[in-house]
Amino acid sequence: MTRTRNLVISFIGTDRPGLVRRITDVVTRHHGNWQESSMSQLANRFAGIAIVAVADENFAELKHQLENIDDIAMLVEAAGQEATQEPTQALRQQKIRLLKLNIIGPDRPGILHDVTLALEKNVINVTQMETRVSHAAMSGEVTFSADASIEIPLAMDLDDIGAQLDQVADNLGVDILLDDESDQ
Repeated sequence: MTRTRNLVISFIGTDRPGLVRRITDVVTRHHGNWQESSMSQLANRFAGIAIVAVADENFAELKHQLENIDDIAMLVEAAGQEATQEPTQALRQQKIRLLKLNIIGPDRPGILHDVTLALEKNVINVTQMETRVSHAAMSGEVTFSADASIEIPLAMDLDDIGAQLDQVADNLGVDILLDDESDQ
């Protein structure tokens, strides 16, 4: 049985047709298997992160070839080797609760910083987040909004976390809502 390893690929390049295909060409040539990915186009750039499984004997060459694709900035790492993964791994070994976090309010600097600081103080892990700034339909006011998925240890009191986020929301003049994903 062939042993496989996972590569985490982060990439960004000028948005154009064929960008992802160029990456998948390299993966396919080295017998890699595209497992998971998240990609998005913003400000004429296309960026993504993907996990690719590959046989041990093809690992080093695939990594090298991905890192040397012209005109695409690539960061390629072996999965599980990053020092920053330790707190996340410890959190995942605990029993966790999945929550949805929604932020909306008038745009101003510091909203995301203050909210994520409160989450970090409570050892809450953000697993996915999308943010946007838009104009409100009726007033034309510039509005910031964010939707996130977060993990909290099951033993944490939701009321305490909610109270802390309410304080942050009051200070920023925004609304922050928490919804338990297991209830949906």
